[in-house]
Amino acid sequence: MPFGPVRGHQRPIKVLERAIRSGRIPHAYLFWGPDGVGKETVARHAAKILLCKDPSARANASPCGQCDGCAKTASGGHPDFHLVAPTEKAISVDDIRALLEALSFEAFERGVKIVIIRDVFKMSREGANALLKTVEEPPEGTHLFLLAHHRSQLIPTLVSRCQPLRFDPLAEEDVLAVLSDNGVEDEKARVLAELSGGSPGVALAQDFEVLVQADAESRDVAGKLQSMGTIDRLGLAESWSKDKEKLPLRLECLERRLSEAAPKSPFALNCLERLQAVRALIDRNANLQLALDALFLMAGKEGWEEFN
Repeated sequence: MPFGPVRGHQRPIKVLERAIRSGRIPHAYLFWGPDGVGKETVARHAAKILLCKDPSARANASPCGQCDGCAKTASGGHPDFHLVAPTEKAISVDDIRALLEALSFEAFERGVKIVIIRDVFKMSREGANALLKTVEEPPEGTHLFLLAHHRSQLIPTLVSRCQPLRFDPLAEEDVLAVLSDNGVEDEKARVLAELSGGSPGVALAQDFEVLVQADAESRDVAGKLQSMGTIDRLGLAESWSKDKEKLPLRLECLERRLSEAAPKSPFALNCLERLQAVRALIDRNANLQLALDALFLMAGKEGWEEFN
């Protein structure tokens, strides 16, 4: 069954299936969307199809699941499958150079090489520039899948040379199904599905109580921010910046709550746009205190462009 293990994402999957069946597969895709919604799952499944030894795999847009190509891709041990992920919160230029050296050799099997770069926005500018030429003119048979939270996190020249596919949050019933497939108890799964913001990865990765608390905090901030004074806003920024471990989850939950309110609230829409820009700055290692000061102080005000 095409993309059988993947739930939701009918639109990007349909685009992928059409490209694979036609044999006209772009050399570089940019999968962008919230963390934990299945971007890497889809990329890995596409890799399995392209590295499958069954001659009908591409025509059916489905791997056989039986050959050693499928087995090695699933285990991450295929010699023509390359996964690049941040180490110590960054992808260095040396990581990219090592990848490019590996791609310079002929493929071991089927003439196809697959690259998945997780959290590509954490790549250094030097690394992005080193990758750019390969994205423009990749070795024959090479296909790259770049995974990011948002397109704005990447240098424009890199984005312009990729085929972008947007991955939206999953429907709550799809999240619930994923959680159930992973053995989460029904009652807890229902709560997690509601709080996950359409991201089963977030729900599975977080401690249940931590997620519930972060969502409650973010809902409280989203409801009170418009009426908060300068002192309270600065205090909130200082408090969140000091707790670096919880900050990514808090920002994820706050973005979800603001997204829910944005269609009916210009203030929430304003805050959402600022939050997305601040998250991109933080991903580029901006000073946390200054970034959060800017976010909370400028919420609902003009002049954001000067900071961004």
